[in-house]
Amino acid sequence: MRTDSGQWAHSYKATAKLSAIAPAGPFAWYLTNRFQEFLFAVFDLDAAKGDVQRDVAELVDLLEQAELSYLVCASGPAGGLHVWVPVRPVGAGLVDAIARAAARRLPTLDISPLTNPKTGCVRPPGAPHRHGGMSVPLANWRPITAAATAAVLSRANEVERLQRLAVLLNADPASQVSQEGCQGSGQVGGRRSAAAVRAVESGTDGPRLAGPYRPCDVTALLAQTPEPGQGHALLWTILLRLARARWSAAQVTALLTGHLQAPGLVHLRRQGGAGGRLLSDTERERLLARQWAKAVAHAATLSAPDSLGVGEAGEGSEAEQWQRRVAEAVELVTGVLRAMAADKGRWCSQAGPSDRKALEYLLVLTLDAVSAEIELDCRRLALATGIGTGTAGRALGRLALDGWLQMTEKGTGQRASRYRVLPQAPAAISGPIEGAQRPVTGVTEEDEESLGGGGTQAFPPPRADLRPPVSSVLAERERLRAELRARLEIVSHDLFTHPRHDQPGLGRHVATTMAALSAGTPQTEGLYKVEDLVEATGYSPQTIARHLRTLTGHRLLTRPARRRWRRTSTTLTSVAERIGAAGVRERRHRTYSIERDAYAWWLAELEWMHTPVKQRSRRRAVPGQGHLILVGAPDQINRLPYPRDHTGRGDHQAARAHLRAQRDAAAAAAASTAA
Repeated sequence: MRTDSGQWAHSYKATAKLSAIAPAGPFAWYLTNRFQEFLFAVFDLDAAKGDVQRDVAELVDLLEQAELSYLVCASGPAGGLHVWVPVRPVGAGLVDAIARAAARRLPTLDISPLTNPKTGCVRPPGAPHRHGGMSVPLANWRPITAAATAAVLSRANEVERLQRLAVLLNADPASQVSQEGCQGSGQVGGRRSAAAVRAVESGTDGPRLAGPYRPCDVTALLAQTPEPGQGHALLWTILLRLARARWSAAQVTALLTGHLQAPGLVHLRRQGGAGGRLLSDTERERLLARQWAKAVAHAATLSAPDSLGVGEAGEGSEAEQWQRRVAEAVELVTGVLRAMAADKGRWCSQAGPSDRKALEYLLVLTLDAVSAEIELDCRRLALATGIGTGTAGRALGRLALDGWLQMTEKGTGQRASRYRVLPQAPAAISGPIEGAQRPVTGVTEEDEESLGGGGTQAFPPPRADLRPPVSSVLAERERLRAELRARLEIVSHDLFTHPRHDQPGLGRHVATTMAALSAGTPQTEGLYKVEDLVEATGYSPQTIARHLRTLTGHRLLTRPARRRWRRTSTTLTSVAERIGAAGVRERRHRTYSIERDAYAWWLAELEWMHTPVKQRSRRRAVPGQGHLILVGAPDQINRLPYPRDHTGRGDHQAARAHLRAQRDAAAAAAASTAA
């Protein structure tokens, strides 16, 4: 429907039966029938949440392993994707379990349509988007005809194949609690979260977490102006903070209504952001009630204070412990970065850039997990930093030998090794971090003077009284995360892959210079002279000049004044596509996925081999016989016999080849069907 101003409204109030002629404006299909049984399982991948291309590749692999036919659609101008899986009528419990299990592996997945059998809906292929464009059905990333689209959606998959997908995702439909008998015990709206760990009270004014109310200051969030299209995310953050502080719906309504004109509440004022239409009072009340119920339900599943926000650490030992952990992580990362800046020669050696990328990624994980000890495997590190698995393993070994890391637990089976980021001695650190601000202590220079300086060895300063405020610690944590991730995004790009005879790329050392030129802090925006780049990177002037010539040759840099270098509008991706370097990380992702599956297959084979003969339930399949996946059976039963060589030993190369051929055949069959 349209609003009074003529814009398309983001509303699901109107319901109509579709005829042969599609509506002129945006519309959506219900995914269930009148018995609330799902006819379509649609995986909605939101580009605003991350890399949808990687998630759709992993999802398609799972669907093909489960022998499910599917249809991929480009949902609209924002870059999101819809993956349609037509099924015979299936209960909501199985679909709900699959959605929640898939969300643990696919960060961009929006599970709302799959967990709401009553009103869950998605725009079908061909439906217009309210911001322009339409949902375009694809095969091999090329648009297909309406007839080919109808052919795919009209062939419903058997429920058994959907159960196979649940097995592959380790989903547990039995864990979903029914709507009956859940009132008043950790649930919202009659549905209990599968991972609920805190009780939820349902009062007359709405749900809230059980327990005493705690003050929560969200002033900084209310004053924050969200990025375009991110107003809903900021509102969600505010509501989650208040929900975790055990606010009631009435308290939240009073607070947000009294600050309705705050920049952070644009999603509560206008539909579609700052340029959208104003919401009516009724629409605002419904939106707030709906989002508050979701925030309370999600807060009930959080057992640790992972989402504590500005001002939330006001009372209670749990909040104080979280504040202390954040402060310790920020202090550790800041010290390591200072040590790295003081030893630039270490990072411009032959293997230096690879070691730096590995260490910086570990620092990102340290800030994310608020822990100095991280579990990390070489494949995950390689994908995140754009290096190979062998290079990743050697980089971790060198960092451990040089005292930057310590392996606390060696990996076994499918568990990766654990590493601890080691604090660096202050004596080895000289000068500030490039682009770093003053360390967050919460104490000004005037305060230090009034306290008499740093104290003596016999009488150290009262550190317990100098704890930084929560807002400063969290702001510093977010700043460090943003800077490290921005640099990793550049140096791990396909364009800077190490060049080989069969793999083009500009190399990791050029990436270091490019990252120095692209740094976004005020202290590094002026690095446009050769001498500045020499100081920032540690390379010689001759090396920097060679890097600049390489980048200029690919139109990534310009020198209009013959003195200073500047970035151009040319993107790294366009250059990577031109020289043939695009897709390296995606190919590695697919290869590593096959290697992981082969290793899991081999572990299942070992488990079967060590199972007593009388307890073995697997039979060898005869030629042409389809492989049966039994829901709820042990892992080793749901796998084919592992390939063997002529001596009877496991043939790992043949296993990987079998998995690769299986995926290629499924992709080819899907492509031919769509065509």
